Amino acid sequence: MAPILLLLASLWIAVGSASVASSKNASSDDSHRGQPNFIFIMTDDQDLLLNSLDYQPLVKRHFIDKGTMFQKHFCTVSICCPSRVSLLTGRAAHNTNVTDVAAPYGGYSKFIAEGLNDRYLPVWLQEAGYNTYFTGKLMNGHATDSYDKPYAAGWTRSEFLLDPYTYLYNNASTVLDNGEYTFNPGRYSTDLIAERSVEFLDDAVAGGRPFFLIVNPMAPHAETIFHAETVFQRGGVQHNPPVPAERHEHLFADAQVPRTPSFNPIVPASVKYLNNLEMLTAD
Repeated sequence: MAPILLLLASLWIAVGSASVASSKNASSDDSHRGQPNFIFIMTDDQDLLLNSLDYQPLVKRHFIDKGTMFQKHFCTVSICCPSRVSLLTGRAAHNTNVTDVAAPYGGYSKFIAEGLNDRYLPVWLQEAGYNTYFTGKLMNGHATDSYDKPYAAGWTRSEFLLDPYTYLYNNASTVLDNGEYTFNPGRYSTDLIAERSVEFLDDAVAGGRPFFLIVNPMAPHAETIFHAETVFQRGGVQHNPPVPAERHEHLFADAQVPRTPSFNPIVPASVKYLNNLEMLTAD
């Protein structure tokens, strides 16, 4: 029986867990017998300190209670794109040279310019005999006008969320298997990712080779709207609260952000621009 190694990670170094379960042997080739299968699930912008896991009992039950919590895990650049590139390359950000979320110091274009598209995890796994699958958000700047310049290497099958519409919960743009990108009006983003993940998992099990599947929904990241004309100006990017699926809207009506010492400090002890921000309210 080939094991499946199931991993859950979260950017901002919030949650990490691993569990091992037996599964139907996906490899009919003796040369691959004993090679584990991998499913890697990564949430976006989830912070362990804000007790979000209190509202996700299934995540806790299946990933944390049955897996491993890494108590000491350090991220050299704890923002989105550099963290994702480090996870996919095994290198710290000062070695990938991807240190920001957008050009010229980060984003998909920087990932390509640094020659990393041929030197990262899915490429190595394919060289080791694996089928590789990806669904969800790859990294910042992987967009409708750049996803094919060039295509992300190393994936047997893929469906990527694409900027600048990655963070729209009910009308995300996606591209399936390096085809033409499409929009998904009225479809909840996480449901799209879940459905495609199950399809890819079925393909992987039937494929006769060991497999690696990444599932990267963008939840619970804020819904982010980019205004093209003013994107690099103050107010050019609009951040709204995460949007629940309609079937979940009634849940957690009384939930609130924990009132830690850093919540609405009278005199911010960090960067000066915080002095100019409005106090947070229940709304």
